[in-house]
Amino acid sequence: MDSIKLWTPQGSTYVGGNIAGYNEETGVSIVVHTFQFNDPETGRAQVVKIPADPSISKAHIEDMAAQALENFLIECRVKDKKKPITAEQKKQIGKQIKEFKEYAQKRRESTNNRIYYRGI
Repeated sequence: MDSIKLWTPQGSTYVGGNIAGYNEETGVSIVVHTFQFNDPETGRAQVVKIPADPSISKAHIEDMAAQALENFLIECRVKDKKKPITAEQKKQIGKQIKEFKEYAQKRRESTNNRIYYRGI
């Protein structure tokens, strides 16, 4: 079913189309077009499958792929972006780690490996 060649936006690859089944009402075959999306900025990748029957134009499938790629890039770059840790946050993390180490040391020194109250 790979006889059809689809345009793909930059950052995507058309993998191919496969017959997935037939429409029960009309009897026409349903083709699933597979696209591979890659975001070089974040390094993430995603596979998108677009089902279509012969009544859907090639241009419409290409538009759906372009819209899916745009949504993928927005999700990768906007929603998943982590902010760098500030100096104040680093201090807080350091204090918590130090406190945990002290607590673990006291717990190891106790006879039953449990501390029910903060140490004396």
